[in-house]
Amino acid sequence: MNAINVMYQTSLAQFIEVFHLSMINSEKANIPSKRISNIIEFLTFSTFIYITRGLFETHKEVFSLLLALKVQLVANTITIDHFNCFLKGGAALDISFERKKPKAWIPDNVWLNCLELSKRLPFFKELPDQITRNDALWQQWYDQEAPDAIVVPDLNDRLDALHKLLLIRSMRTDRTMIVAQEYIATTLGQKFVDSHPLSVESMHGESNERTPFVCILSMGSDPTDLIMSLAKKKKKDVQSVSMGQGQEVIARKYVNSGTNVGSWVLLQNAHLGLKYLQEIEQTMSKSKEIDPEFRIWITSEPHPNFPIGLLQMSLKFTNEAPVGMKAGMKRSYAWISQDTMDSVPRAEWKPLLWVLCYCHSVVQERRKYGAIGWTVPYEFNQSDLNACCLFLQNHLLDMDSRKAKDVTWSTIRYMISEIQYGGRITDDWDRRQMNTFAEKYFTQASLEPHCTLHPGYDIPTGNEVFVYRNHIESNIPDVDSPEVFGLNMNTDLQFRTSQAEDVFAIILETQPKGGGGGGGKSREDVVTELCIDLLVKLPKDFSGSEVRSSLQRIGNTKPINICFRQEMDVLQVTLNVVRETLKDLQLAVAGTIVMSELLSDALNAMFQAKVPQSWLKNAWFSPSVGAWFQILVNRYDQWDKWLKTGRPKSYWISGFSNGQGFLTAMLQEVTRSKQGWALDDVVMFTEVTKMEDFDVKEAAVDGIFVHGLFLEGCSWSKKDSQLIDSPPKALVAPLPVMYIAGVQKGQRKADYATYECPVYFRFDARKRGMTAAQPNFMFAPELRTVDPPSKWILRGVALLTYPGD
Repeated sequence: MNAINVMYQTSLAQFIEVFHLSMINSEKANIPSKRISNIIEFLTFSTFIYITRGLFETHKEVFSLLLALKVQLVANTITIDHFNCFLKGGAALDISFERKKPKAWIPDNVWLNCLELSKRLPFFKELPDQITRNDALWQQWYDQEAPDAIVVPDLNDRLDALHKLLLIRSMRTDRTMIVAQEYIATTLGQKFVDSHPLSVESMHGESNERTPFVCILSMGSDPTDLIMSLAKKKKKDVQSVSMGQGQEVIARKYVNSGTNVGSWVLLQNAHLGLKYLQEIEQTMSKSKEIDPEFRIWITSEPHPNFPIGLLQMSLKFTNEAPVGMKAGMKRSYAWISQDTMDSVPRAEWKPLLWVLCYCHSVVQERRKYGAIGWTVPYEFNQSDLNACCLFLQNHLLDMDSRKAKDVTWSTIRYMISEIQYGGRITDDWDRRQMNTFAEKYFTQASLEPHCTLHPGYDIPTGNEVFVYRNHIESNIPDVDSPEVFGLNMNTDLQFRTSQAEDVFAIILETQPKGGGGGGGKSREDVVTELCIDLLVKLPKDFSGSEVRSSLQRIGNTKPINICFRQEMDVLQVTLNVVRETLKDLQLAVAGTIVMSELLSDALNAMFQAKVPQSWLKNAWFSPSVGAWFQILVNRYDQWDKWLKTGRPKSYWISGFSNGQGFLTAMLQEVTRSKQGWALDDVVMFTEVTKMEDFDVKEAAVDGIFVHGLFLEGCSWSKKDSQLIDSPPKALVAPLPVMYIAGVQKGQRKADYATYECPVYFRFDARKRGMTAAQPNFMFAPELRTVDPPSKWILRGVALLTYPGD
């Protein structure tokens, strides 16, 4: 697990200690085989508890699932093919070269996953044919909110826990971790699924004077109260110090005193004093005499330089803060005292304080939804809430001294969204979103009696702080809908899918980089077959003479044609890198050439169905090698057709490596065609048509047609030509062909409401935002809407040049 987080270090000595306790505490039996079985069962669960209490909640699920899979692998109940199908699905397959999917309702990635299952596992050999024959039943099953809870067409009578998990993983990835709980319970037992609350007293019972306790901190977590409560129960003094510059002297004094008299020491935020921790390691391991009652507690955020030896001798635990609106509001009102409530005499103070805490929880919790929540996962924390609270106090007190009647909402909104929270925001579209939140919550309506910020989230009234705390406990739901944060219901499905994909990636990262094992093909055999397959499909190089003659024919000085030449040059570089890597990998596996570090990285990546880093340089990002290679072929096809038959009537904009440059070239051509126009005065005009790319019969006049864009966060009504809410389970929606032209600034006027929608390419693993080297942002067309633009801003609506993952 230390491949996931450097703090997850364990040692053989720790395992031996757990094994020794298992020998003592496991159920006795006279029959040797039964006795051994009892020891193994007790040891497995003891190891599980020992490890998982030191893992973050996300990684506890990973460990449980990995443990169940490994137990079955070692017992030969499953094969390495089962394991690989679960982790990789059909990521290595290219849909252009596979059996065509029978119906449009089947997403491409789902069909590839099903094909991979049918190829690798005899149980699913007939799956593609079964879906084809009974597609109505399979579609009805697929469209269910919880397909795992109902009968599976064709397979239900033969489906065990493992094969059900594989089927759900392949067809409804968002339900994977729910079904995984059933699989773990069936394989290992219900106790491996049940929650096991942290007991510091139990940990204390396992320790001795030479065993440090290390709490791995996450945002909002603080084990101090737990430690102090235990110390009070044990009647122990605790000497506490918060580490930082110059605090080593105090910490050293406390430790020396504690080892002599048997008191406890708490070193908080030890990641700020890592050098002293090496001294602690030496003290705990080499000191001749330490009082048996001495204990040292260390809290630290994960840090790559935390002493490994200290981690391997310590009992590790986590104490993560609860998540959700209810937990966020409880934290805020635990910080707010009665003195705070009474600090401002004006009637606006208490409802505004509630609205501020509510807004703070919303912007914090929205981060869990990834790029659609915030482009950048900003570290909004208690200090932001403190600063806003202080500003509101001062502002209202100033109003009170001036006898001002109305709240200056523009000032409040600006200070909160632009100055306090805005001080952390680096992305312009995130800033627009924060401003929209401020405009939604900080209005005169929030001061009206019985105001509701969202159904089920109303503003209480009262003068005592306990009234607000009781309201949080009894009125705020335990589970929040994505709509509370301004997002649509499909976002929850997207979140669960992303969670499952993170689990697959984490488990792959923990696997040894050796052969296949389990009777399957070795890593080298798998990658060699993939290299041979991809080399056959790899397009040939562009012909230099053909390129020159074609450009001469169509006009090699026209801006769009210059952009075209640059795009071909970029793609040719990528083709060269891919061809060289595929050939050299085969030679390196055969032992003909040395396996360099670059080739080793490519070997590991391709075995995991991921894209080698050398291919991603100056290219596009894709989460799987199969999808990435398909884009490569499609790009080549667009440029090759352009070379042979001239400019496309509609451009596949997703295929451009420099989309901004292409659009600028279009503006230059439009400007040159208009007498008296200056490029500085020309802006982009966009309009979504009712056509698909195959409907375009003629090229656009004074502009271009483009296709290949996908809406995330909403859908498009071709009938009404406007943004609409997404249908259930539709994470992205294709946009019809868009007309883009250049017009003079004064002429760009629309007689309808529009939403300025950012378009994102994907240069790196992040879906949106900007990287240090290249921007993912391309341009921002204006899309027609009858709903207020603020709705789509809070929905996180954007256009992507890829159909999601």
